[in-house]
Amino acid sequence: MRCVYEDRLLIGDIPARLYMPAAASGLLLLGHGGDQSKDAERFVTLACFYAEQTGLCVVCIDAVDHGQRRPVAPAEGLPAGWHSRTSPQMVDDWTSVVGNLSSIGPAVAYVGFSMGAVFGIPVVASMPTIAAAVLVVGGIPGGGWTDDPGLAPLLTRAAASLDSTHVLMLNKTDDELFPSQDVELLFDSVSAKTKELRFWPGSHDDWGSELLETSANFVNRHCGPAVEL
Repeated sequence: MRCVYEDRLLIGDIPARLYMPAAASGLLLLGHGGDQSKDAERFVTLACFYAEQTGLCVVCIDAVDHGQRRPVAPAEGLPAGWHSRTSPQMVDDWTSVVGNLSSIGPAVAYVGFSMGAVFGIPVVASMPTIAAAVLVVGGIPGGGWTDDPGLAPLLTRAAASLDSTHVLMLNKTDDELFPSQDVELLFDSVSAKTKELRFWPGSHDDWGSELLETSANFVNRHCGPAVEL
């Protein structure tokens, strides 16, 4: 099956892209990475991939300060505490988007990459309808690149509240943003129906076909059979 419908629109007041396979009856929320957007070529390709592979309606929104929500005069670098301060807004944004798309079906899956994985933990914790959460190259940021002491406790608290969800974390052994020890610390905090952590060799931005296929298969396993291609 091919991605038969894609549109760029406002859902409420949130800029979004929607990928609607025929007969889709549930939502897959796609969280993009930092300095990316719903319109970035990589995430347009990923959105179509997940729509084709799962048969779910894929929705990707611009995160706060990204894409069409980018400030006219953005600050240099990452402001202190940005992730932890922005996380509640991202939960509210996704909740609003899911409510506005309720005629399609509930949110049943979340797939987030890097920043999208970080925000995904509190988002999924707030949505008990989500059966499968795939967190790709995420974790607790380390290596001194983020000044956000409130983020680790926020993430570990949310990770302990994923009881209605099956969780898969897919990470890289040489990730320069999310060191493996901090990834494992977050994984240990996850309380879920089932949880699994897998590492692939390589750096943060290297998302190979095997990793992506693993993520789609996980969604299909917990959200219904894959649509025939």
